[in-house]
Amino acid sequence: MTDLQFQETDPFAPIHYVYDVEEIICSRRTRYQHLLVFRSRYFGRVLVLDGVVQLTERDEHFYHEMLTQVVLHAHPDPADVLIIGGGDGGSLREVLKHQSVKRVQMVELDRGVIEASREFLPTLSTGFADPRAHVLETKGEEFLAGTSDRFDLVIMDSTDPVGPAANLFTDECLAAAGSVLKDDGMFVAQTESLHFHADFVREVQRKLARFFKIADLCTVPLSTYGGNWWTISIGSKVHDPREPRRQCTVATKYYAEDVHRQAFLAPSLRRKLIEG
Repeated sequence: MTDLQFQETDPFAPIHYVYDVEEIICSRRTRYQHLLVFRSRYFGRVLVLDGVVQLTERDEHFYHEMLTQVVLHAHPDPADVLIIGGGDGGSLREVLKHQSVKRVQMVELDRGVIEASREFLPTLSTGFADPRAHVLETKGEEFLAGTSDRFDLVIMDSTDPVGPAANLFTDECLAAAGSVLKDDGMFVAQTESLHFHADFVREVQRKLARFFKIADLCTVPLSTYGGNWWTISIGSKVHDPREPRRQCTVATKYYAEDVHRQAFLAPSLRRKLIEG
């Protein structure tokens, strides 16, 4: 950190972004990591964990809407939703826009992220006050291995798959995610950039194809994530995720039915990706 700039130190990307800093709002250690919130004149408030930008107020809706709204609209009646990670509250906010949703179980390892979001990121953290939301502080893989609950959707809103988050993409964890879904359930996870992380995306797609009837890949442009062409991997037991089954009646900035249909990677490109 300099007087005027923050340089990202992302171990999972070959480039590092630099942000102009208008004000440092919060800098603290949680139980698990260093947490920083600063204000940028262009991006608004920016959340950083261990030197890696997680979101900015200006463009977080691209990520959170596409991670959640695609599967929320591809499923005919999502009532019970599990979110692994997502401590900033953005995914929870999007899920709770739907009146069909009766219960959201969030499993977040670091309660310090939730506390910081509630204190400094009010546009993301609104869902924590909703009585349908339940928060459990534990490891996602441990919850998946031990729960007897069943869900319509499992949304994995994790940090980069290095360190503890890497455990969420093992065969055992993905199989467990499938096992906690109802018979027509759907799984979704952020799976990094097609530009910088094609090998990782390919690996996850191949794994999902083993555990689900349908595995697919949609993408979203993200200005603040290294590699920009971001991927969202979906595994579905029954429903084709490319097909929206419910009209979009909730307020969104980016997601819409035509965006949903056009966000998926072209079949020819997906074949090339899977074939390596």
